[in-house]
Amino acid sequence: MHVTSQKADESAQQSQAMLRSIVSLVLCIHLFCVAVVLASNFRRSPLQSRLVSIFAPYTKLLDFDPEFTPYYYTLGRNSDDDTWLVIDLYPSADQSVTQQQIAQTMRVPEAGSNWLDERRRGFQLAKLLAARADPEAEDDNITGEIARSVGGWAMRQSGNKRAVVRCMRRMSQPFDLATLNPGFPPDRPTDPAYDATVYAADVWIDEDQQVQMQKRASRAEVAPRQRESGSSSGSPSVSSPRGQQ
Repeated sequence: MHVTSQKADESAQQSQAMLRSIVSLVLCIHLFCVAVVLASNFRRSPLQSRLVSIFAPYTKLLDFDPEFTPYYYTLGRNSDDDTWLVIDLYPSADQSVTQQQIAQTMRVPEAGSNWLDERRRGFQLAKLLAARADPEAEDDNITGEIARSVGGWAMRQSGNKRAVVRCMRRMSQPFDLATLNPGFPPDRPTDPAYDATVYAADVWIDEDQQVQMQKRASRAEVAPRQRESGSSSGSPSVSSPRGQQ
């Protein structure tokens, strides 16, 4: 009876040792996958790219997207801030936006899971437009084509004929909250006070059913418009991005 009890204890100890070994192995593999993904999100080498593609089916299940999710710390640049697109839609292409009511407002990307490829593409599109709209790297060809494509897509989806496409950027809070300017709440980093328009364009469908686009210029970028005699006193169709809400 004593021999049987001793064998049972030895068997239980072996089972526990085997279980600990398996758990340790799984934990090491998990930590290795995560470490490779985190280390490969900035200037990855060909070997890192290969390892990331191998581990992607597992790391994506944990919302560790090797292709689109940046895990390095922010450097405080404008390109590190969150960006998105807002499209205000109007029913008529023949009237300016000041002469008609907003029919619908769309946001790209829309709310949903970050696992969705469409949502990730929306973030990438907004980030690209914001980067090309910055004065240091301004490229009207790229920004104009993005605004035209996004506005055209939104109008086709909704059946409207005019749109105002805005690229919004949410400024990051400073490390020292005491340096915040008045009007910026320190306890709400997603407050609208932190949101700024970095690019805006009017997009409409003309009489030939072609999508047209015109960038909106701020008052500081254009000379005052001289009104001709006999012209109406209505507002121009293209005005300051911040003036159209």
